[in-house]
Amino acid sequence: MFEMKTWEEATKFKKSEIARIIFYILNAILDIATGIIGRNIAWIVCGILWIVIAIIEGCYLKIQKGNEEIIDLQEKHTELQAIIIDALLNETAVEVDISKIKIPRTFSKPNPKKMQKKIEYYRKNHKFESQIVIDTDYTLLDGYTSYLIAKNYNKGSVIAKLKRKKKQYCDNCGVELTASNKYMEGMCMECKCGIDYEEK
Repeated sequence: MFEMKTWEEATKFKKSEIARIIFYILNAILDIATGIIGRNIAWIVCGILWIVIAIIEGCYLKIQKGNEEIIDLQEKHTELQAIIIDALLNETAVEVDISKIKIPRTFSKPNPKKMQKKIEYYRKNHKFESQIVIDTDYTLLDGYTSYLIAKNYNKGSVIAKLKRKKKQYCDNCGVELTASNKYMEGMCMECKCGIDYEEK
């Protein structure tokens, strides 16, 4: 999901940064050479200072790049954690009494060949080919053939995937949208009435 970098890749110097460090080193060599030729200790000290600056610059860049990579990894970890938590909260395997499962009227009788194939799979593997998925109201969302097989085998309960409804909020006022106050996606009735009033 996330691209991982090695420490070497994360702290690799850019060409401009390498050029800057080389510039410091060249200054150091030039100053030290001038000091040795002219027998001037001040030039040699200046050359040594340029070397110190080059070392400090290199270490600082490495530390800065390392810190940036650590912060980036923490952000990716937090994002991944949020995805996992969201998945766990919204889809959980639960044991449910089969008599509580409500079948929507939109569900039609499965194709006989498809049904036979699903039954054969169940007999051979002792499990359903398709998982039963329900919402918090015990309404069947998916896995109708598995539900019918369970009923046929007189099962009292089944393991189903519980898909929780995500909370929705009004984009205008931030109130939680419910069946009683929802006008449309992202808007409550109160805000809708307010907009209608302003337009008059």
